[in-house]
Amino acid sequence: MENIFVIGINFKNAGTDIRSAFSMHTEKQLACYQWAQKAHFQDFVVLSTCNRSEIYGCGSMEEVEKMMIDICKQSKEIFKTYKFIKTGEEAVNHIFQVASGLDSQILGDYEILGQFKNACKTAKTFSLLGPVFERMSNICIQASKEIKTKTELSKGTVSASYAAIEILKEKIGENTPVKCLLIGTGKFGNKISKNIKHYLPAMDLTIANRTLETAVEIADKEGFKVLPFENIQEKIGEFEVLILSTTADTHIVQAKHLLHAKTRLILDLSIPQTVHPDCKKNPSVQIRDIDSISEILNKSFENRKTYLPIANEIIKNHILKFIDWRDFYKKRNQILLLKKMLLEAGNKCPHLCQMEEKSKEEFINKAIQSFAVNLRENKIIPFEPEKMISRFIQYSQAL
Repeated sequence: MENIFVIGINFKNAGTDIRSAFSMHTEKQLACYQWAQKAHFQDFVVLSTCNRSEIYGCGSMEEVEKMMIDICKQSKEIFKTYKFIKTGEEAVNHIFQVASGLDSQILGDYEILGQFKNACKTAKTFSLLGPVFERMSNICIQASKEIKTKTELSKGTVSASYAAIEILKEKIGENTPVKCLLIGTGKFGNKISKNIKHYLPAMDLTIANRTLETAVEIADKEGFKVLPFENIQEKIGEFEVLILSTTADTHIVQAKHLLHAKTRLILDLSIPQTVHPDCKKNPSVQIRDIDSISEILNKSFENRKTYLPIANEIIKNHILKFIDWRDFYKKRNQILLLKKMLLEAGNKCPHLCQMEEKSKEEFINKAIQSFAVNLRENKIIPFEPEKMISRFIQYSQAL
């Protein structure tokens, strides 16, 4: 437990500009995992969302810190200013809080659970999700689902994709047939497009994506228009609403694009940010980033905070469940050793030798299960395999 760590940057201590600098899109995540493999990590998970770039693992935090600075091409001083580090039980509690949406910028954000699952799944494909971390992640998921079932923390609009719809309703109206361009059709952008179709059917939506085939596939299915990514610069001024949800490292929307443009509302939901800061100088255009959207929504979420004690108690119980499993897992070598010895004894026992192989295996497995139960309850201390083997043979012969 004491070797588990969390290191990273998130919305609590860094604004969108710093989070953008340390954002880890697919290529950077790949570089992180490849580095972790070479550094012989057994547990290493990268969670990168619009609100956080965090790494969970076991091992040298100093080396991980150097890796993040190198891969993100940022200075050590900047990272030192905005980073946070947690270790041991504090780190485990943080991971549970994140997976359950309690550490989200929008309290109760349930989308984070899917992002957490995907992060763990990716780590596993690189063989960087060991047995302990995999069990912890599974218990995190159980805790998150129980919180969703037993509280109202995730009731209503609790994610940025739904928050965008609330902003559009407020600023544009539900039945106004404005032209809207959505740039980026990944999982997040796809959710936004579906929400627009469902909640704002009057909106004339066009989608653009770096991979044209992806945009065409979604457009054909949902009935949207498509704008080739390379044509965005020349057409951007024709849209009254712009929504950006990409992982681009460049400013797609620049001040020059808004001169004499029809654009009056921009929602920049990207990390890194894809709207140039100079665009905010244009008085005729309202610009909302992920932080301002979350701030607006949280003002109406005070009621949710009443469920925090229940949610924290659920997390506490699941952490205890994980610790109990972890303590038992430490004794796995004793169980494996006993199983090996029982199999060898079984081959020498006249009674068991007469059994079919399947029946003999079932008999030995039952003996192992009984031993494991006693071991969990600390009834077999110290571990004396010779005496157990003797009792095992006597018992098998008495059958």
